[in-house]
Amino acid sequence: MKLSERTIQILKNFSTINQSILVRPGSVLKTVSPQKAIFAQATVTENFEQEFAIYELPRFLGTVSLFSDPDFDFRDKYVTISSGKQRVNYTYADPSMMVTPPTKNINFPDAEVEFTITSEQLSTISRAGSVLQMPEIAIVGEDGIISIRAVDSKNSTADVFSLDVGECEKDFRVIFRPENMKLIPAEYKVSLTSVGISQFESENLTYWVATESNN
Repeated sequence: MKLSERTIQILKNFSTINQSILVRPGSVLKTVSPQKAIFAQATVTENFEQEFAIYELPRFLGTVSLFSDPDFDFRDKYVTISSGKQRVNYTYADPSMMVTPPTKNINFPDAEVEFTITSEQLSTISRAGSVLQMPEIAIVGEDGIISIRAVDSKNSTADVFSLDVGECEKDFRVIFRPENMKLIPAEYKVSLTSVGISQFESENLTYWVATESNN
């Protein structure tokens, strides 16, 4: 079995959310942060026939990088990764040792605000927050305009970087911690609610991100 570049990209991204992963049978990969602040789900081209757990996903991906065009043979206790004369048996972990996502899908409420954000816009706000050392990202609806901002909501005199991304009919403010915005670069349909959860949806990939209490 081969793993596509897209699947490797998803696994690398998921490793920044949770360093462990439980892969269940089928074509859906899921992860959840240890603090339960971000949940992600992706549908991949591969079909995994059995359940297995990787405790240190960055270490696993580092092992995969040692091989050129590797094959994966998923067995009961370990996966054999091989290419040419090279091979390694990588042992699975005990799922009880890690934080794993629920088997059921997220029951996301009806969105109160929806808009689209591009990969470039996400990258811009991330850079701005880093340069200005802002501790939060805010999505704000004000005077009919939706903007995404790098802010410090606890400091009324702090600098604010703002980028307009859409239009709206209501005023609102949703606050995120930057460490919870670990999204693969892509264009996303963003759905916001007032119940503490948001949704970022792209092709075959969805993130549910908790919002802060000071919204």
